Order: sequence, then structure tokens, then C-alpha cells
Amino acid sequence: MIEHLLPVVPLLLLFLLGYLLQRTTFFTSESLSHVKRIVSDLALPALLFQAFSSIELERSYLILVILIFLVCVGLVILGSYLGKVLKINSPYFPYMMTGFEMGMFGYAVFVSFQGEAQLGKIALVDLGQVVFVFTVLMALLVKHRDGMAKSRDLLKRIATSPVIIAIIAGLVTSIISPHVQSSVLWDTLGECIDLLASVTVPLIAITIGYGIHIKKDLIGKSLKTIVVRRVVLTILALLINYLVVDTLLGMDKMYEIALMTMFLTPPPFVISIYMRTDEKEQSDYVDNTLSLDTLVSIVAVMIASALYA
Repeated sequence: MIEHLLPVVPLLLLFLLGYLLQRTTFFTSESLSHVKRIVSDLALPALLFQAFSSIELERSYLILVILIFLVCVGLVILGSYLGKVLKINSPYFPYMMTGFEMGMFGYAVFVSFQGEAQLGKIALVDLGQVVFVFTVLMALLVKHRDGMAKSRDLLKRIATSPVIIAIIAGLVTSIISPHVQSSVLWDTLGECIDLLASVTVPLIAITIGYGIHIKKDLIGKSLKTIVVRRVVLTILALLINYLVVDTLLGMDKMYEIALMTMFLTPPPFVISIYMRTDEKEQSDYVDNTLSLDTLVSIVAVMIASALYA
């Protein structure tokens, strides 16, 4: 089992490095935001382009994409009921039950365990939830923050998002690349994208480690949220893997690993970005839960990867 955990050791060391840098106040808040922007606007889109350009597109696989989208929608509804039952008084609890932080977490962890050659597998699994996050979830967050969600503003955010542009470009490339002859220009562009994508995982790991802040007085509420999310999503992942990925579609085993990895990641970090500025208590709850869940997710993915291996 130990040999299956060795690939993630460098990633864990980078998480630790990020945390140690936080303790020494290595970055100013401004410089850290610049590093995150390099990741979100340049390095991550390059990695996503790699992933989606190597995706295996088959009509039957659309069943999984649509199912993941519907599961994410259903989790918001389920979260609104579970919040009342568990007496977690936060308008953000339903949003903490759905979606997956793939861009700034999931891809880095998956690549560490499975290698870049398997990026196309997790890209397909991720497609449905990406659509959900950039449409439904963002609309709900903006509506809660501003009281309404303007379709024009949402469409503008989607159309100008480097992540969405990279995904669309990757999908188009996966379709046309078999029909395009190799050339010096094409290969050079590919090498440039590869170099840019290669810095994604270390930068993400360092920034996540740097951003971990856990408040003791909120641990109880955060842990309750994490446990409920983890139990629900683990059960769903096992059911989808057995009934859909394996039995119905007969997909490669790596797709099962990719789906389980995604379902074990924290909620989307974008939730904290779209919160109202006057919600200090709610902001602390969300940030604390995301930080703590990041640590829990690392351990959960390590265990799941070892078991699947």
C-alpha cells in the first residue's frame, strides 16, 4: 500500500512548504493574489487545455456528463433540507454540499497519483460539474449576493473565463487534431502549453498550503458539514461507478478512479469569492470549512487511490 502513496509525497511536501511560507508571511496579500491569478488565468487553463484535448469523446459518455450535472443540481436541493435537519443555520450550506474544486485541487491530486497521461479521463468526468459551477452555482451565488442574477453578466463571465475558453479550445482540438497534420508551428505551440501547464500543480499546492487557516471555534460546525458531504458523496460515487460507469457504459477502470477522486474533493473555492462583504460570520464558516475540507480531502483521496490500486 505504501508504494501506492509514494507518488503524492512531492505534492504533500509542496502543501507543507506553502504552509511554512504562510507562517513566515512570505507573500503579501497582493503578491499572493498575483500568484493565484497566474494559476487561474494562465497555468490552469493550459492544464485544462491539455486535459480536454486528450478527452475520449463518445456519444454514450454524454450520459455520464449529464448525470453529473443533474447530481450537482440535486445536491443543492438536498443540502437545503439537510441544513434544516442538522440545524446548520447558514444560507451557504446547500452550496457547500455541491460542486467540486477540480481546477485548484482535484487535477493536481489526480495527476500526482495517476500521471498526466490520464488527464483526459478526469476531464470527461469533470465536464458536467464545470457546466454546473459556471451556470447554476454562479447564478445562485450572485443572486444571494446581489438579490438578482443578470443573464447578461453571467454570460459575460462565462464567455470571458480563461477556464471555459481553455475547455472549449481543448474539446475543439480533440475533434480536429486527428485530421490535422503535424507541423513545426503546431508542435511548438504544444510544447509552450506543456511548459505552462507544468507549473500548475506546484503553484496550486503551494497556494493551497499557504491559504489554510483553521479557527478552533468553528471546527465543530465545519466538521459536521464535511462529514455529511463526505458520506453523501461517497455513497453517490460508489453507486454511479457501479451502475453507470461500469455496468451501463462499461468504461475503463480509470474513469471510476477519476469520478471517486472528484467526489472526494472540497466544495468549489469560488463560493468564498462571491460572498457578500457584510457576512463576516458566514465568510468565516465557509473559509474554515474549505480549509479543513482541503486537508480531509487529501487524506481521503490518498486512501481511495490506494484502495483502487
